[in-house]
Amino acid sequence: MKKLLLSLIIMLASIAAFAQAPSAYSLVVYNQTKCTQYFMVFGDEFCVCGSTYASAVIAIPPSATFTYPNSVPLFGGTPKGIVGAKILDGTPGCTPNGGAVGQGTCGLPPSYGFINISGSCTPCAQTKATWYPAAQSCQETAKLVFTP
Repeated sequence: MKKLLLSLIIMLASIAAFAQAPSAYSLVVYNQTKCTQYFMVFGDEFCVCGSTYASAVIAIPPSATFTYPNSVPLFGGTPKGIVGAKILDGTPGCTPNGGAVGQGTCGLPPSYGFINISGSCTPCAQTKATWYPAAQSCQETAKLVFTP
C-alpha cells in the first residue's frame, strides 16, 4: 500500500513538473522575416484559459521586436493573463484568413504556417508563427516568433 501511494505521489509530481501555465504575464514578439506581420493578442484573467480580452490588430515590421511587460498596452485597464495570438495571413483588408497559436494547456497549437500577404495584397513570403509558452508560472513571459 505504501508503494502504491508513493508511486501515485511521484506520478502526480511529475505531471505537475511538466504542466504548463494557462497564461503569461508578459509577451515578447520577434519578427525575423522580411514581411510585416499582423496579429491580435487575446487573454483572460490570470491563469485562466479564455479570450475575454483581445487587442486591436498589431502590425510588426520586418526585423522588429515588440515587448509588452504586461497586458495593459494590449487590452487596457489592469494587467490580465495573455493566452495566445490570432495570426492574420496579411492585412485585414486583403485577407480574413489566419490561425491561432498559444498556451498548449488551453488547447492552442504552438505554431501556424502560412503565406504572408503584403499590404498590396500580393504574396510576400512563406512564414511560420511559433508561440513559446510561459512554462511554469502565470507570472512568466511568453514569446511569439515569426520566422521565414
